[in-house]
Amino acid sequence: MEETRVKKGDVIEYTLKRLNADPAVTPVLMVGDRKHDVIGAAENGIDCVGVLYGYGSSEELTGAGAKYLAESVEELEKYLLSGVWEA
Repeated sequence: MEETRVKKGDVIEYTLKRLNADPAVTPVLMVGDRKHDVIGAAENGIDCVGVLYGYGSSEELTGAGAKYLAESVEELEKYLLSGVWEA
């Protein structure tokens, strides 16, 4: 809110610290709809699932390195519950 963290990677890093979450120890997955989400996740050693029901396109998300694309909330749910992303 005070605009001290304007890059997505900085926001994710701050959130991980606040939650005491270490992606090297505990599985963490970013869900995002723009390339900035994917890039910010990668900067913090986290995979990102791109959702196509947001603002970004499949080209934008895959170009940024999204691990998986979900076209709907239901598809995202199936992916998350499958546990594939934790491997």
